[in-house]
Amino acid sequence: MALPHYSQDQTAKKGQQYEPVQKNLFEVTVLPPTGVADAPLLIQHVNTISGLELYKGIEAVAQKFKFSTRSFAGMPSETSVDVTINFSLNLNNANQAYLYKTMRQWYNKQFDPQTGVMGLKKDYVGTIVIVQFNRAGDIYRTVTLEDCFITSALGFTAELSYAEAEPESLEVVWRCDTWKEVLA
Repeated sequence: MALPHYSQDQTAKKGQQYEPVQKNLFEVTVLPPTGVADAPLLIQHVNTISGLELYKGIEAVAQKFKFSTRSFAGMPSETSVDVTINFSLNLNNANQAYLYKTMRQWYNKQFDPQTGVMGLKKDYVGTIVIVQFNRAGDIYRTVTLEDCFITSALGFTAELSYAEAEPESLEVVWRCDTWKEVLA
């Protein structure tokens, strides 16, 4: 016999068991701008994604009338999304840090620090698509981030240490001007 705290739970009824949202069941597709070589196996190098707060906080705006205060929803302070992806870095058989090279090509489309050349937005924005699914592989959320460009420094092995044996990773931040979210 099931205990009341379980048998009365609507999410646990037979044929209706709900599943938790798992943080580790996602895939990311990073679509760089034209002219940037796709890093092979890019999706397999993603460790974490953060900054997916699509619905920003909205501050209350107060109005006074005599001795009372009325509150209204203000405007969001920003509508863009800053998403951070942490990648693991590997060398290929040609001894190239191919993922870093791809990110550097993308960064150079905005500003090349070696030549001083600056690019136009139409030439340096890309798209990031994040798909979340359940344990059976059924998609329940798709977030498409559009007009994305790199805003972070590309710290490739910025610090070297004999005391650390952990593999290197690369954290890249993109500013995304628009987004679309589709929920199942």
